[in-house]
Amino acid sequence: MRVPVKSEADAFRLTFGVAAVIAVAVALGALIQPLVGVALLVGIAVGAVGRQLATRDPDRATLGDVRATAPVTADERRRVLVIANQTVTGDELRQEIVERAADGRPIVHVVAPVLPTRAHYIASDIDRELADAQRRLDATVAWLREKGIEATGRVGDTTPREAIEDELRAFAADELIVSTHPATRSHWLESGLLEQARAELDIPVAHVVVDLERQAAASSGASSPT
Repeated sequence: MRVPVKSEADAFRLTFGVAAVIAVAVALGALIQPLVGVALLVGIAVGAVGRQLATRDPDRATLGDVRATAPVTADERRRVLVIANQTVTGDELRQEIVERAADGRPIVHVVAPVLPTRAHYIASDIDRELADAQRRLDATVAWLREKGIEATGRVGDTTPREAIEDELRAFAADELIVSTHPATRSHWLESGLLEQARAELDIPVAHVVVDLERQAAASSGASSPT
């Protein structure tokens, strides 16, 4: 979201604009009907708020800007950054990483951003969510290492975008993989994370959909006695 007031000039223009809108609304209300003036004020206010929410702050660093600050390393191997939380153990994600490692020896860094729900903050139940995420992450990192892939991982208590920003500052990724639930169950997709990453980064951004419900059903069926 863009910050509308950054200088005295901005403050003056904003104050003048608000005063002008109020004056017009009062005039219309007096000439036509009070509700007309009220409707005008409400409409303009809603439009202004919507515009602010939809407009990116030009002074805010993009993911591409953040990546440009990462230190240059002598290691020329491809560096793959993976962002996944609940889906980090998904078969689809693991297969995607293995396929990308088939033509080289990439360095893979997996980050599981965990932003506990408000209810868990209130109940002080954050540690359990972080511990669950760590177990999932450790399992996948261990699995990748068994496949001969150099992999590391970290659990963070941030949003997915903030996690990407944090890692790009230190990890000069050549590729980004974002793993999510299917669209109907993915909060990350609803937030526009994938679109933002693809628009702001000049590196390949892959999206892997992991259906944990289907995976669990398939595992249950395979283990059931016949």
